[in-house]
Amino acid sequence: MPQPTGSDLHIDQYLSGLSIAYMNEPTSYIADQVFPVVYTDKQSDKYPIYEKDYWFRDEAQKRAVLTESSGGGYELATPGSFYCDEYGYHKDIPDQDSWNADEIFDLEDEAVEFVTEKFRLRRERDWAAKYFATGIWGIDRTGGANFDVWDGSSAAPITDIEAFKTLVKEQIGLTPNTLVVSEKVHSILKNDATIVDRIKYTQTGIVTEQLLAMAFGVKRYLVASAVYATNKEGDTDALDFIVNERCALLCYVQPRPAKRRPSAGYTFRWRRPMIGGREGRRLESTVRRFRMENLQATRIEGGVFEDLKLVASDCGLFISNAVT
Repeated sequence: MPQPTGSDLHIDQYLSGLSIAYMNEPTSYIADQVFPVVYTDKQSDKYPIYEKDYWFRDEAQKRAVLTESSGGGYELATPGSFYCDEYGYHKDIPDQDSWNADEIFDLEDEAVEFVTEKFRLRRERDWAAKYFATGIWGIDRTGGANFDVWDGSSAAPITDIEAFKTLVKEQIGLTPNTLVVSEKVHSILKNDATIVDRIKYTQTGIVTEQLLAMAFGVKRYLVASAVYATNKEGDTDALDFIVNERCALLCYVQPRPAKRRPSAGYTFRWRRPMIGGREGRRLESTVRRFRMENLQATRIEGGVFEDLKLVASDCGLFISNAVT
């Protein structure tokens, strides 16, 4: 006797609570952690830089009765400057797609997340290209020349970092508080025998980034682990780490912008006046929704004005060829 089959009884549809998309975890991006954000009310401006040696010179002297005290002053160097270029990106949602989309798709929410991710990728790649390299920072050290590579038989990464911290402190009077490593370097360090030995009696017994920070004596241990597509649209997928070098950066970073304090760098971000908004209200970045009647579509457009700026190269030491 004929019976209905499975395909007669059920027509496949999208599940309402599950979808698959690929993107980096927000914690994979480290650019604006190494260069903290400074919000500005102008697109471009200057910031003062004090000549360093005046503040370190020992000039106080004994003062005899009824004589004037010794005195002096300090000078300003050429001021630093920034210019917040605008970056923008949009995604259009055709009306026909909005009308026809199944329940699983929230096209506007997806567009906001898609656009936002583009800015994170752009910022990370910009920072890595400009500042995660040799010849940028006050001191360079190279594995095999200045120290034994960290995946070699005589590796001593903790001892090396302690020595590097001393070199930077000698230049700025402050101990570096941030160590940035590539994913390739991190994969070696978390399995290093000397490091594992130091943390094996901790509560977890697992080498976490927090424990690595403690082992190296820094406030923050950051892994630059974000990936991006190297292929053109339509070609076979090809992903790679944004920071693909076998390198690391040891630097001093201010927890927040401060006067008369050095920091490796800052991300200057312009909070421009909001058009049509309440007087005095400013936006650091925007994701706008507006109609494109000529396209019969809704546009989701993001924009940000910013400048990732190295402001004190002597606050950093770059480590190249850390592993083979």
